[in-house]
Amino acid sequence: MRWLCLICWFCCYALSAQTPSDTQPEKASSRAPSSSSSAAASSNAPSNDAPSNDVKSPQDYGKVGYASLTGPIDRLRHRYLVRMINDARARKLDTVIVHIDTDGGEVSHAREMFKKVIDQARDGPRMIAFIDFRSISAGAMISYAHEEIYISPSASIGDIGVIFVGRDGEIKYAPEKIETVIRSLLLQAAELRGWDRALLLKMTARTQKLYRVNLPDGTGRYVIEDELPELLAQYPSIDPENRSQVWVYRGEDRLLTMTGQEAVKLGMATALVDDLDALYQKLGIESADVVDLQPHTAELTAWHLATVAPLLAGLAFLFIMFELKTPGVGLWALLALICGAGFLLSQYYLDMAENIEVVLILVGILLLGADALLGIGGGMLALAGAGMAFFGLLMSFVPNELEFDLSDEQFQRALGEAALSSLISIAVVAAGVVILTTWMSRVRLSPQVAMTAAIDGTSAGPLETDAQALIGSIGTTRELLKPSGIVDLNSRGQSARAQHGAYIGAGLRVEVVGIEFGELVVRERIEPNAVPTAQHT
Repeated sequence: MRWLCLICWFCCYALSAQTPSDTQPEKASSRAPSSSSSAAASSNAPSNDAPSNDVKSPQDYGKVGYASLTGPIDRLRHRYLVRMINDARARKLDTVIVHIDTDGGEVSHAREMFKKVIDQARDGPRMIAFIDFRSISAGAMISYAHEEIYISPSASIGDIGVIFVGRDGEIKYAPEKIETVIRSLLLQAAELRGWDRALLLKMTARTQKLYRVNLPDGTGRYVIEDELPELLAQYPSIDPENRSQVWVYRGEDRLLTMTGQEAVKLGMATALVDDLDALYQKLGIESADVVDLQPHTAELTAWHLATVAPLLAGLAFLFIMFELKTPGVGLWALLALICGAGFLLSQYYLDMAENIEVVLILVGILLLGADALLGIGGGMLALAGAGMAFFGLLMSFVPNELEFDLSDEQFQRALGEAALSSLISIAVVAAGVVILTTWMSRVRLSPQVAMTAAIDGTSAGPLETDAQALIGSIGTTRELLKPSGIVDLNSRGQSARAQHGAYIGAGLRVEVVGIEFGELVVRERIEPNAVPTAQHT
């Protein structure tokens, strides 16, 4: 008898859990059967079949992870989302809560992020979106790829209008060709996640009206303008002219955007929560047990460095140039290493720079260095090195997923943007050469940095003006030229470089044979009947 009573009690409890509640509606999970959904959501959502034995119940969230998707939707956030979901699957997490706070971003990355999230409906973790401020445009599209959405009362969600900025700076809505793709994605969210079809479409269907229709059975349904004739054909008794049966809920040129309370009322969010702690409490999750899936320190660093990547690349080349033009290995090499590492880190996390780009840049730098130090090849090494370095730099700004196809409009656009970034890097090098050369000749720094204050002729202008008079002049090396250093000429210290990259000892007489890049080019003066000193190459 005790077992019989227990079984009866369990059946009554199960039946009561399936009855609609009189309290504020909450959208049921698409993985679990439920007859309690709002009229707006249930009218267009597909019916749920009985779940298989391996499907989690709405209360069983299992092992939970927490991720944060904030800021513009771009390549960096796309790469992070993919990495985060793969990490969650590797850890065999049952649920992932994604904190979304964004005003939108790039359509191409938003589409891929939407697909990555919605694909988890098959065999991945349960995806739950948490919105405490805003999820607009691309953010809203990604949010509705999630199985459940918890939102704060003051938050907002919607407005998935696709816009672009013309060459004249005018903001325009995307053509129908692009909007059709977005609508198809939203229809997937309606079919796979159970969100209301018409309300989703009105977030992007700017030119169509959204109708509210009262059906003969007393329920209501939202219908987009294109689908209204089909609905009226199903229900001939509905009079479209009767405003008590059919009326416009949102007119043309008005994209649907909702507050948190409106979203829950319309069945476009699961429930209201004030903050993350309230969400954990509502789901019965202990915050201490949640696995942290937020961006790594390296990812956050790359996000910041990506905004100045062309500047970093330009500075790296600039500092390498100054390292080759000054004696020893010191400050310039260190600065070049820091800037180069920052550039490559940002481009790696952008999924742009890979092995081939790095190899091209490094080989190009080595060829430039060989030409500067050895002076061989008649300038061909410098030309080849500059070409390889520039091509490697250019390709490090082009997304890796694009095929090298000059007939592809997307590749052409990406290549144009990469060329602009590369030109910015070159401009940084050119400006840096002028500024630093002028600055170093005026300040009093150590010989390792600026050839000392005694040097007052490193500016290219005066040297080139007196080039004819200086060539053939005899001076004395103040220090070891390896191959650059200081030469005393006419009682003045001059920046000089040994011809052909040779090493010339201190205190030796040298002859000026040319002037390049604002410094003297010298060779050891061999006196008649004298034995030349050893030169190192």
